[in-house]
Amino acid sequence: MHYRRLLLFVLALLVFSLIGSTQDVIQVDQQILNQHADHRVYPVYPPIAKAVQIQGTVVFQVQVGKTGKIESMNAVSCSSMLRSAVIDALREWTFRPFVKDGLPVVVSGTVSFEFDAFMGTVSFGPSLEENRPKRDEEKIVKRFLPLSEKCKKAISAGIDYPIAASVCTQAAETAAEFAPDVRFIEKRSAYVRAADALELTGDLKTALTYAGKAVDVVKLGHDDNSGSNAAYGIKGFVEDKLGDLIAANQDLTAAEDYERKEITWAEQVGFERSDSYKSVLAQDLRLHAQVLQSLNHPDEAQKKLDEAAKYN
Repeated sequence: MHYRRLLLFVLALLVFSLIGSTQDVIQVDQQILNQHADHRVYPVYPPIAKAVQIQGTVVFQVQVGKTGKIESMNAVSCSSMLRSAVIDALREWTFRPFVKDGLPVVVSGTVSFEFDAFMGTVSFGPSLEENRPKRDEEKIVKRFLPLSEKCKKAISAGIDYPIAASVCTQAAETAAEFAPDVRFIEKRSAYVRAADALELTGDLKTALTYAGKAVDVVKLGHDDNSGSNAAYGIKGFVEDKLGDLIAANQDLTAAEDYERKEITWAEQVGFERSDSYKSVLAQDLRLHAQVLQSLNHPDEAQKKLDEAAKYN
């Protein structure tokens, strides 16, 4: 009998403990949740979702534990093609612990993101934008888009490189006006094109400056693999021309790694542009082989050429 009473007592404690832990979860609104966030990461827009124009607002319910880490998350409103990207980002989030009556507590609230397929960007939902300095982003977009199109056409025409460099530099400087936590794809692509156009004019030092800016955007972690390849690729190309072979070797290695990942992804999902990705990788590999030859690494250079031959 004594053992049975003890067992019932223990079970009762467990029940009350469970009830108490449920009651300890405090609901907070999105703005309060945002104010406590000390590390936030944007989701990376899945390339296939952009390609088929999957966009809109994604909402997740999250539970933040007493240590400030997200303990659980559930999609409230989310396309299946965007779900894993959001989950991967939220896993990196941390918060200052929520406190009530001097003790840390568990809270629950929502986090939302805006996916824009036309611009290929991800931004925080409306409530999370309230503490960000206000900028007239739409006015910048209206100035940036025509310059970006003129830049692309000027480079493609391949006739007047100084004009291309001028227009592309204007586009890059306009892109730089965007707030630091938005429009990552536009910034990176504008910097890459400016570096490309400037390299064609022979202004290698300025080209390297813009290539470095493109890589800095990539390092923020919001780009896709092909875009990251473009940033590291142009930087390595310019460094090679400037004679900085060690830096070129490092950056071309990074460019190739990103493009291999893009090829793997394209083949997994059956994306139709996989051949173009292979062509880009082959081009990077051949350039890298030249760099390695100049560094007196013939065996490594041959490996690059052998790999490039697979994609011809």
